[in-house]
Amino acid sequence: MSRYKFIIATALVIAIFQGNGYASDDRWFFTANEIADAHRYQQQFGARLRHPLRPQDCSYGHKEFSATYQGKQFAAPCRFIAETLRQLRELLESGVAKYLFPLDVGHAEFGVPLEVWNGKYARLPREDVLPALLHEPTLVAIYQTAQHVAPVPRNTNSGKDVWGERRNAIGFYDGRRTELLPRPLDDAFPCKPEGFHWSGGVTLLAHYLGELQLIVDETVVVFDMSFDDDRAAAPTQSAVFSSPSRVYYSAVQEELDYLRIDR
Repeated sequence: MSRYKFIIATALVIAIFQGNGYASDDRWFFTANEIADAHRYQQQFGARLRHPLRPQDCSYGHKEFSATYQGKQFAAPCRFIAETLRQLRELLESGVAKYLFPLDVGHAEFGVPLEVWNGKYARLPREDVLPALLHEPTLVAIYQTAQHVAPVPRNTNSGKDVWGERRNAIGFYDGRRTELLPRPLDDAFPCKPEGFHWSGGVTLLAHYLGELQLIVDETVVVFDMSFDDDRAAAPTQSAVFSSPSRVYYSAVQEELDYLRIDR
């Protein structure tokens, strides 16, 4: 099974970090069942993030925990963990997002208002920016939901959002509830709001051994977070010339078929 785990670890990073897909590329999209199968495999057998955040100190009344970014260790606020968990819970409870992994929500990008960035962070050394931003009250996070879900018609009946409608959501670190950004009339993927400087982010990946968990509608969601792009791996020859997300799913499906064989 190790050969498949190598393929999965490789394809995971390619799916996220080799650029954006286009609506005209059918290989970019997956059915709900395909994504459910891929998530089930990732949750039970997939590779974990290599450098997950370990905020256990926050459970014992500490206000900070030790985090790393690009090999540098620093003290991160427990408030960041609590607010991020709140944002993710709101996304999952609303039904806008369903899974914390690359085919749905696998990343959040950080931003601060331009005036705050220019006044407080623009002149900081690059390696000091992220540790400082985590303490910033005006920090926001952008989540892209349902990134690889096959397009579904707009929900015109109830006005509520359903999973499968590709949306951008913005999470706040000042206690405000997570908000959905307006959906363009032409069904293009929503753009990030203007007036912010975007820098850094956090990677999300479901795994049953994950360091973090939250409860959504009586379901325990277990996952890891990392400030590093630490799913990166040298691409295999087979992955280079295929759709990144399709390579990921194909490897998952092959392994699921292998596990179903009656032995």
